Formats: sequence, C-alpha cells, structure tokens
Amino acid sequence: MSLVYTSEVILISTSEIKEKAGIPGTKLVERAREIESWVEDRFLDPQGIVYTYLDAKTGRLVTDKTFAPGQTPIHLPGTEAHTPAEWHNYENCGMTTAAYMQGLLFRYAVEKDPAALARAWRCFEALKYVYEMGKQLEEGFFPKIYGNRFSEQTSTDQVLYVMLALDHLYQYAGETEKPLIDRMIVNLIRFWMKRQYRYKYFWHQDMLWPLGRFTSLLLMAYRHGGGEEFKTEYDRLLAMGVNDGPLEARLAPKLRGEREPLPYEIKHNAWLIGELQGAVSMEVMELDYMLRNDPSNGRSAQWKKSMRQIWDEGTLALAPDGTMYVHVLVDMKSGKPRRPDPERFRESNGPDDWIGFQYVTGGRGGDSPFVGRSAVQADVHLHDPEIRNVARLIIASLDKEMLKTYHDPDRYLPELRHRTELYSGDGVANWLWAYWQGRVQGIFAASE
Repeated sequence: MSLVYTSEVILISTSEIKEKAGIPGTKLVERAREIESWVEDRFLDPQGIVYTYLDAKTGRLVTDKTFAPGQTPIHLPGTEAHTPAEWHNYENCGMTTAAYMQGLLFRYAVEKDPAALARAWRCFEALKYVYEMGKQLEEGFFPKIYGNRFSEQTSTDQVLYVMLALDHLYQYAGETEKPLIDRMIVNLIRFWMKRQYRYKYFWHQDMLWPLGRFTSLLLMAYRHGGGEEFKTEYDRLLAMGVNDGPLEARLAPKLRGEREPLPYEIKHNAWLIGELQGAVSMEVMELDYMLRNDPSNGRSAQWKKSMRQIWDEGTLALAPDGTMYVHVLVDMKSGKPRRPDPERFRESNGPDDWIGFQYVTGGRGGDSPFVGRSAVQADVHLHDPEIRNVARLIIASLDKEMLKTYHDPDRYLPELRHRTELYSGDGVANWLWAYWQGRVQGIFAASE
C-alpha cells in the first residue's frame, strides 16, 4: 500500500483514495460540459489557440493589469522582447491546445458529436498556424509564440504534445489532410534529429535535451512515412538504454548518489523534489506511445517498469483534495515524504535568478490533472486498481475553481501571490482529456 505524508502525519492512503474517488455532487459529465464551454468562451485566442493561463480575478486573458504593483512575475532570459502578460498567455500554448484537442477527440469517440470533431479540427488549424510561423526559422521548428508573435524559444514537451495529438487526429483525416499531417509529424522531429537533439532553452545555449524524449517521436515519424532513417535512429537510441529507466525521475538520481545534496536538503535531512506532475505526465505519454505501437519490442517489459517507477515517484505529492503539492521533502532515512514549510532553499544563482526559483512554499497546485490523465494512460499497461482510483480522485475532486495553477497564497511571498490567481490552461485541458479518455476505457461511467 502506497502512502503520502505531510510532516510526520499520513495524509492519504490508497484505501482513502478509493473512498474519496466516489461520485461528486455534480455529475462528471455535466462538469465536463461546463469546463469545455468555459474553454470555448474564455480560453481561446482568435486563432483558436488555448491560452496557458487565465486571470482568475477577471476570468479573462492575462494583461499587464494582472500583475499589481509590487508583484514580480516570471520573466526569463530569451524572452526580453515580450511582456510578462504575453509570456503567460502563450508559454505552453502548444501543450494546452494539443491536450484540449485530445479531450475533444476522445469525447467524439464517446458521443459521436460532430461539434467535438469540428472543434478538434479547429485545434489542428491553430497548431498548423504555429507550425507555419515556425518556418521563419525552419520548417519543423515549433515556436513559443509569446504575444502571438514568432520567438526562437521552444521545448520538447510542446513538440511531444503536438505530435501525439496529430497522430490521434490522423484516423479522422481525409486524403487531403493526411499528407499534411504526415509532413508535420516528420518535420517536427527532423528539426531535432538534424541538430543531434541540441537547441537553446532560455538561459541555456546549445542544450542537449534528454534523449529519451525523442524515441517515441522517431517511431511516430517512421510510422508516418518518414523513412528508414527514423527507425534506425529509434533503434540506436533504444540500444543506448535511454528509456530503460525513468527519464524524468526527480528522486531516483538523488537516491543513487548522482546529485550532491543542497545545503537546504542537508539542513532538513530530506531530499527536495518538485513539479512532479510534469515529470510523470511526459514519461507516461512517451512510454504509452511506444507500448501501444511497438509492443513486441524486447525492451517493452522494461518500459512498463519505468512507467511504474515514475508513477510511484510522481504520486508522492498527491494531496487529499486531488491537488498536488508543488514540492515535497523525502526523508533521507525513512523515505517518507512530507510537506515543507515556506522557506528560501537557495540563493540567486546566475541567469535563473527569478525570486520564484529561490523559494519552496509547500503550497498546492491545480495542475494535478496531468497526473489524472497519466493515470488513465498508465491503466492500459499496468492494470492497477490503485492507479484508476487516483484518476477518479483527481477528476472527481477538481472543479473550475480548483483548476488554478497554484493555491495557498499565504504560503507565497507577497510579490509572488499573483501566481495563485491564475487559472491553468494545462490543468483545464488535461482534465478534459483524462475524463473523456477515461470514459472510453470505462474508468468513468456515463451515469456519474
């Protein structure tokens, strides 16, 4: 039985998760319709791109007025030409738009509602719009379009979400659309393959991105007509063992002694790990694709072990109300996780010196639908009732108001409390994706 702790007190056990994962007061299908209507009304820009954040005070897109005097919003190197509002609106727009598209496609699979499929195709047009903008650098570059303008910033998580959504849409494409989707998928990964998986990222120049991020995408490109070079490269990376252990693990490298403890960790005799929802969600997505599309591979059993390991680590921060703690401390002796108190854990250090990177809060976050969706995907391969119960806990517990990126403003420095007044496009889109894929798989019933 897996347990999650805060301080020295057990927060939630698997039996309690099952109890809390019951039917909510509002039927889930009604909540899903409410959330989708909310996206359609408030989260879409003129091209149909799903905003990354929404100002919770106004219920509309983020503007300069979102950040009151005295607030210190994130502003990273490489984004100097864009305002904080432009950054917040579009930082993860590839992910949010692609995740929303996935939810719509699964809704169509359940309900056969033409409106859902039409909205999914509109998401495709939005992603194609960004893809076309990326040609200002090179075809296949998928930019972060802060302020709805080209930038040279990107990330592999944007590409992962977009390619998986395109692959899912392919089954509904006609003879006109299929060659375009094939071309997009192949070029999106070719961009990285040509550069030997190196590209800048904010303050990092010529950064080597984690190689395990690319195997699923290489396989996808091969399946979409990219040629033997993609299969050869897929096999080469697999032979290097890039997916034989959890790529996104936060805790495991520390337990293996691969990372020196921070002074903060020594002080508390505990390992600090955070943002686990992103780690588990990307790893599960990557492995899910390979397990579904290369199930007879000799490494597939190891992929399942990796999925299990990242799942166990990723759920360490699950809170009783279905949110996730942004950070947890894992005791170096007992291995028990606990919720940290607000505290500065490191000093300013070079270009990544934004004050928000220097503090641990112990606050909760409403991006837990990343983990809810990961649970739905992992269920296909791991067949664990506890994983299903986590999906049910998260989706049943979170309503619109709970889908703020961060909660608990009293745990934040005064200049960072704007972070608790932002609705999360990632949380919203992944909630819909988790719910409707869960309906396809029977995790949620139509009567709930």
